[in-house]
Amino acid sequence: NQLTSLPPEIVQLTSLKGLYLGTNELTSLPREIVKLTSLEMLDLRNNQLKILPESLLELKMEILYSDGYLREGINLYDNPIESPPLEVVKKGKGAVKAYFDSLKDGEKEALNEVKVILVGDGYAGKTSLLKRLTENKFDKDEAQTQGINIEDWEVKEKDKDIKIHFWDFGGQEIMHATHQFFLSKRSLYILVIDGRKDDKAEYWLKHIESFGGDSPVLVVVNKIDENAGFDLNNLFLQNKYKGIIGFYRVSCKTGKGINSFRKVVKRELAKSKLLETTWAKTWFNVKNRLEKMEESFINFERYKEICEEELLIDPAQQDTLIEFLNDLGVVVNFKDFNLEDTHVLEPNWATNAVYKVINSELLAENKGALHFKSMTKILEQQTEKDFYYPREQYRYIIELMKKFELCFGINDNSVLVPDLLPVSEPKFKFDYEGALNFFIEYDFLPKTVMPRFIVKMHNDIVKNRLWRTGVVLEDKHFNSTAVVKADHEAKKIHISVNGMQRQDYFAVIISSLRGINNSFEKIDAIEKVPMPDNPNISANYEDLIYWEGKGETTYIPPGSKEKYDISELLGRVSVKGKNEIFILDGVRTAIRSKLFSHKDKMGDEE
Repeated sequence: NQLTSLPPEIVQLTSLKGLYLGTNELTSLPREIVKLTSLEMLDLRNNQLKILPESLLELKMEILYSDGYLREGINLYDNPIESPPLEVVKKGKGAVKAYFDSLKDGEKEALNEVKVILVGDGYAGKTSLLKRLTENKFDKDEAQTQGINIEDWEVKEKDKDIKIHFWDFGGQEIMHATHQFFLSKRSLYILVIDGRKDDKAEYWLKHIESFGGDSPVLVVVNKIDENAGFDLNNLFLQNKYKGIIGFYRVSCKTGKGINSFRKVVKRELAKSKLLETTWAKTWFNVKNRLEKMEESFINFERYKEICEEELLIDPAQQDTLIEFLNDLGVVVNFKDFNLEDTHVLEPNWATNAVYKVINSELLAENKGALHFKSMTKILEQQTEKDFYYPREQYRYIIELMKKFELCFGINDNSVLVPDLLPVSEPKFKFDYEGALNFFIEYDFLPKTVMPRFIVKMHNDIVKNRLWRTGVVLEDKHFNSTAVVKADHEAKKIHISVNGMQRQDYFAVIISSLRGINNSFEKIDAIEKVPMPDNPNISANYEDLIYWEGKGETTYIPPGSKEKYDISELLGRVSVKGKNEIFILDGVRTAIRSKLFSHKDKMGDEE
């Protein structure tokens, strides 16, 4: 529908349990909605809500943010929420309550800070552009950014003092896996293209969309002094990627185009919704204290002490603030069992440690295998400017790499980085013709998907049967084996499963891949079933589900004149739809068995 408001009479439906209001134009909710005391599900997806009333907390439901249908809770997905900040809303009802509570007493201030993210290939000139914008300087011998470089810049625009956090990402492909933990939807993106050679504009625009949604993007073609004829298909790209604000041609070397581009950056920053975010003065006091500290990291207890010294006593507010500071890029903090005790005050300290490890010659020589005793040599200070990494923080860095899904544990003292595995596929026997075969076709296949899948499924890897773009898996509970391969040229991941309970094992594999695919903000991953007698012809898996639901028994896939039995095609797998997986008893048994077999190692709570 096109509802812009709700009639007040709706609150008379006091027995109402579910209210579907998704895909409308609602800009506000009536205060009286809290009288719907029986409500268990309120679906508000895809509306125009900017401000959430505090009264919403009175409803006895969790606040959620999910693009899928949920049977309970208040779902606020895809609303342009400004207050409370979207980052707070995503963290649930407790964080929203903490935010409102923080504003009730004392002074308040506008945040007036924003995050600007520079992405692009190595040597495209991201760091040179940053220096031209902030200092109007150029260094012809500028070193390539290793990992992530963070710089702050303060400007005055429309009578506002704006503090900008520039995040300059290195272009190395292996580090792209870390981007998802730092790229955010509420940022301005600057994509820098090297104007001397063929561009990868679409790769990076897809990368930005995958993590940043429809965030505004400024596309900059650099080095026009070296290739004046280079250009992009601007209209085509702007129609395809809605976040693009405009295209700009500059030369960091000569300074051409820099002044006009600087004005554009300031203009776009002044539009940022984060500038309107209001914080309690106590939150600002804690933030300022953390920014001025000389240490690269502190533990959780020290953070609590600082909060309490600044009269920020409520634990919920303390947690919400540290998570908000993490989203803004002021600190690095993750709510993982092995990471939450350390608050990194200097994000460069953490990301550069990961970069040093991943790009070390020692790791490359060992084909991705890293023994913890090697960390001392890899992380030693070469110059006074290098960060210091105490031995007691090595475990944190390894756990951070696991969080990024860059590696998995081989044993208690070593890990393996799949992105550094041998490129060549090892020789092994597998009956592909008799297998359950399936594939996923992507519009954009990030290089990180396959390594992340290998990390997730590492307990099932058959010894020595893994390579950079593929893996052989085995599950004894299902008495099944599988081969999963990525074809980056064709933008496909192929899955083949054999064994007694191959449908059950397939359900586990596809669930893991769907979890990875869903972690990207915008990515088209179409699941397909190849025809058993002609693997070159395939059917869209969701189409088969749809036509089966309509009572159809046969299906002619695109490119074929033959009819195929729908139930036979679907009977080869046990998954029913993209948002929900029906796991058979065999899967439950296997999961339960695996959990109990690891119980002594992990502990009951884990």
